[in-house]
Amino acid sequence: MDPNFLHIWPRGTFMMIALPNQDHSWTVTLFMPFEKFGLLGTARALLDFFDKYFPDAIPLIGAERLVADFFSRKAAPLISIKCNPYHKNDKVLIIGDAAHAMVPFYGQGMNAGFEDCCILQDLMIQYDEDFGKVLPKFTEVRQHDAEAICDLAMYNYIEMRDLVTKSSFLWRKRFDSFLFWMFPRLWIPLYNAVTFSRLRYSSCVQHKAFQDKIMNSMLIGAYVVLAVIFVCSLLKFTWP
Repeated sequence: MDPNFLHIWPRGTFMMIALPNQDHSWTVTLFMPFEKFGLLGTARALLDFFDKYFPDAIPLIGAERLVADFFSRKAAPLISIKCNPYHKNDKVLIIGDAAHAMVPFYGQGMNAGFEDCCILQDLMIQYDEDFGKVLPKFTEVRQHDAEAICDLAMYNYIEMRDLVTKSSFLWRKRFDSFLFWMFPRLWIPLYNAVTFSRLRYSSCVQHKAFQDKIMNSMLIGAYVVLAVIFVCSLLKFTWP
């Protein structure tokens, strides 16, 4: 496989991904509900499962290696944390994963932690290191954005495991890219806004909702125009 890309096997309610390492080996992870893992208790069940859902992966991994690696560890849960407040009086403050651990599907966990540090530093300067003001303000400023990126990370899991297989989603992606190319300051796709800008995570969500409204209005308008054209053509055809 091409080592310069993340490879995804989307299967609706679950998926497998392969992340390239610097030595051109791969870290392969299967994400799915625990009840599905519970059905894979034997080597035969595992190979039958892969033969059904990931047949191209078996020769890449190797059947023996697949069985050995799979049963060498147990399925582990993914953790997402939302809490409020992040501070206790003027004595304690939690940041990073302690405050907002998220599933890994947006790749923003470390970035969000670093952003916490930047925001905390700005507040320390703004309030002259008065912890009685800095810590409550940090909770106020950060909590909504931290919850937003936790939700975005889970949404990206749904996108990766399911939506990427739908033609409507792919056409929307192409149209977003086209509008971004035409109007880079006015129309920024969600992934670009989250990953390549300093926009607040909550603002990224609001922009996406606004773009969805515009797209839905455009679709409705297009359907209305097509319906009018169709009706007019029928009337012209049947006019005595």
